[in-house]
Amino acid sequence: MAALESSIRALLRPSDQVKVVLEASVAPPLNTPETPDPSTQSQIIDESRNKRILAVVSHSDGPNTQEEGSVFILKWKTTPRPFDQSDILRVFPIFGGFSITMAQVRRETWPLAAQSTPGLLALTIKQGDIEGLDPLTLCTPNVQTLRDVLAECKRLKELADAPPASATPPLTTFSWLAPYTSKRVPLPPLFSTPQDLRIAHKPLHTRLSAAFAGEAGDDFVDIVRIRDDWIRTRVRETGSKGKRNLRIRIGTFNVNGNLPSQDLSSWIGGGAAKGGDILIPPLEEISPFSVGEVAKNPFDDSSVSESKSETTTLVSETEQEDIKHIDSEADAGPDLLVLGFQELDLSTEALIYSTSTLKEEAWCTAIFAALGERAQGYEKLASKQLVGMLIVVIVRKTLRGQFSDIKSSAAGTGIMGLMGNKGGTAVRMKFTQPATDDVKNPAPTVFTFVNAHLAAFDEMWEKRNSDYHEIVKRLQFNLGVTTTTAAVAGQEGAPVPLTCNVFETDVLFWMVNLNYRIDVPDADVRTILSSDEWAESRHETLLQYDQLKSAVRARKAFDIFSEGPIKHLPTYRFNAGLLKDELGYDLKRRPAWTDRVLYTSSTFAPVQQLSYTGHPQITQSDHRPVSAEFSVQVDLYDLPAAETAADRLFRQLNGLEDAHEDTNARVNLKIMDPSVNLGKLPYRKTVTKQVGVRNIGKVPCAYRLVPIDPESSIHPDWLKVEPMTALLLPDELVYITLTAYVDNDSASRLNIDHKELECTLILHTVMGKDHFIAVTAEYVPTCFANKLSRLTLLPGPIRSLNSSSDLLAEDRAINAPREIMRLVNWMMAPNLNLDKVFLSPADESLIDSIRECLDTGAEFPFSATPNDDKVPIAFGETLLRLLDSLPEPLVPVDLYPRCSETTSRDEAFELLDVFPPAAVNVWISVTAFLHFICQSSPDSDTKTNKIAGLFAPVLLRDSANLYSPVGRRNFLLYFIQS
Repeated sequence: MAALESSIRALLRPSDQVKVVLEASVAPPLNTPETPDPSTQSQIIDESRNKRILAVVSHSDGPNTQEEGSVFILKWKTTPRPFDQSDILRVFPIFGGFSITMAQVRRETWPLAAQSTPGLLALTIKQGDIEGLDPLTLCTPNVQTLRDVLAECKRLKELADAPPASATPPLTTFSWLAPYTSKRVPLPPLFSTPQDLRIAHKPLHTRLSAAFAGEAGDDFVDIVRIRDDWIRTRVRETGSKGKRNLRIRIGTFNVNGNLPSQDLSSWIGGGAAKGGDILIPPLEEISPFSVGEVAKNPFDDSSVSESKSETTTLVSETEQEDIKHIDSEADAGPDLLVLGFQELDLSTEALIYSTSTLKEEAWCTAIFAALGERAQGYEKLASKQLVGMLIVVIVRKTLRGQFSDIKSSAAGTGIMGLMGNKGGTAVRMKFTQPATDDVKNPAPTVFTFVNAHLAAFDEMWEKRNSDYHEIVKRLQFNLGVTTTTAAVAGQEGAPVPLTCNVFETDVLFWMVNLNYRIDVPDADVRTILSSDEWAESRHETLLQYDQLKSAVRARKAFDIFSEGPIKHLPTYRFNAGLLKDELGYDLKRRPAWTDRVLYTSSTFAPVQQLSYTGHPQITQSDHRPVSAEFSVQVDLYDLPAAETAADRLFRQLNGLEDAHEDTNARVNLKIMDPSVNLGKLPYRKTVTKQVGVRNIGKVPCAYRLVPIDPESSIHPDWLKVEPMTALLLPDELVYITLTAYVDNDSASRLNIDHKELECTLILHTVMGKDHFIAVTAEYVPTCFANKLSRLTLLPGPIRSLNSSSDLLAEDRAINAPREIMRLVNWMMAPNLNLDKVFLSPADESLIDSIRECLDTGAEFPFSATPNDDKVPIAFGETLLRLLDSLPEPLVPVDLYPRCSETTSRDEAFELLDVFPPAAVNVWISVTAFLHFICQSSPDSDTKTNKIAGLFAPVLLRDSANLYSPVGRRNFLLYFIQS
């Protein structure tokens, strides 16, 4: 009983005390007509589901305040775990209409199991002053404890009924019961284990239940998710006491069963590599998995979601923000060196999960040798091997004491789905910064590193995707603590180790031989890699067909990971013998970027990638090693202080979850401006406005935006709304930002009779009613993003078109769109300087002016002068963008196979006979102009290749990446070369 009282005491606040605890069972009074049949009465006493804990609890705010009491009814616990708020079933305040009575149960009605019991008593508790609180009858054989309960309840009832001792009567509100009686879900541990990154990377509104106008989802579950996210974010943002950078170098190397035989210093120590070791230049914030032109669309802030999870930025070392290094006395070397090896052991015996460390020792010796003079400053921290897969972690000695709780795991996915020739090994560790005057107990940052080897062969991409998910599922870390299973057949539950997966971390790196290949014919891959004609676009072109990037775009694998831009040659497969091409690649295997370094992290541990390169000078394997260097921003905050702050915020949100049950504290939001007019909305121009939302209720509340029905989206594609969900304290004002932007996809629809835009945003108050925001805008039509066939039916400039009924009849269609012909004709004028057209960046304001003239029919306000190259450059870029905006490529996709197989200029021209009329006229005009400027250039061949690289992906667009890039480029070259 003492242990039971202690557990209940831990549930209570310091001002509340446990007076008496009684074990009992639920039952109707056994001496009334409701007495159950004797055959079922054994369930009353014997079954744990009927058992309850009764606790008499008193409360006092101080020595001069009146003591109050209540009877708590709690669940019976089958396992020895602490009580929490969810275990409180009922609370009977002891005042006014409270009563508690005891009655003897007649022995002949007792169940056989209780015949030997000295006395079975029925206890009935009532509180007539609280509507909806039904009486409760319990039965117990514990006579003495029951008498103590009655005595304590009598004492507390007398205190409640006694006249006030002073002229001012105390206010008996029993408000101290609010934390126990509200239906609040307890705050989970927010900082002991990092949130799963797969969840953290999803925008909060996508994690909520399905809901739409008039049909709320599971508001109770939603409010808890919103609450926990709000508390976690606010505590971390306000609790940070500083940041430090931890520098990490990652390497991956498939050694093909070889022992080290070459100097590894360029790979290990970061020495300059002749094969293109580069420092990543400052880049725009785009997804590293996207390829092509840097989009200006403000909606494209992430390739996967709008979560801030993709906040890892790629910067040069000199562009890092001014944050101190974790070790101010360190040289330029990394703080942590993590290396993944594959195919360490190719012997048949090793397939049965070899545990030999001989090859590990050999490679570790080579690693420290490669560190040179700096080796004395490092030591091995951890390693994990599974057959041929080995991960090794080496740390700077001065930081060794800051790494703790090191765990490892391994999972095989090879032969029969189990063997260790394929699979993954992983290491998890905590990094804790030294304590400071402000931070006595720093919270750790959790790092996880995975080394994996996926299925081989070009056509096995689906197996590689499957391997990834299998590795993720099976790589588990034992955290060293246990919980218990539910009791079975009256026995105590068995201890179960508590585990976590690889995504329950702050920072996650994968150094892998993924074996993803390039879906381009072998001959084309070698041509693109070796030919000077592809020098400026070879990486970008081939990466469009990279199986890993395809898997990411389709969200079939690695969809929350980032990867630095690849500027090195493919790292597989090389041949030291005779059967190799001029670059050294094996003639029997298509070159590919099989060896990769990927990363993902939480918003509280942003990653900056500094370098990413292959090391072709290390030639002892059929793979070339790859390295990447990172700077991880480690947050310094006090863990106990964070937990205290979270608890304080949790209490501040009292009433959030059950305000709908309190008519005096009903949630109430006010939309400050429910009607928003965005004005004119031009093509590819951002228009932004804000709407204020204020909490005018007495309790905290939250909102979320919902669609009008299950089949609809929350907002149209030309509109972005942030934040989609938010939590507001009483009288708090937040602003919803509405950002309108028309890209090619939305313009292709809006150009067809959709000048007046309108939508209604439905703002659902969680646990409350819906509010509405009416958004209107006037779309400004453009000739961009129209089908070629529609452009030929325009009777004039598109702005003069009132409706589709004004379009020309198909038999009166013009030969080619006037907008394209105007651009070409202007650039064909004499005395123009065309040397830098398509080669230099264009002035965006000039492009806007040219497009406005095309849309309105106005004359171009530019004169052709030989000394001005800015205007011709802008005309060339406008032409390229106009052609690229066509919803369908200029050349029909079904002709691509024939285009790619064309082997002569005559064949290419003959193929024009099957082009649609409008397409063939545009093709002839555009390619004739391209031929003209190429041949006019002093370096004709160089310009021709550059222009072919620009226009082939536009004129013969392959959105599905199904057709040969070499064949499509060659088809264009037949028309623009001499």
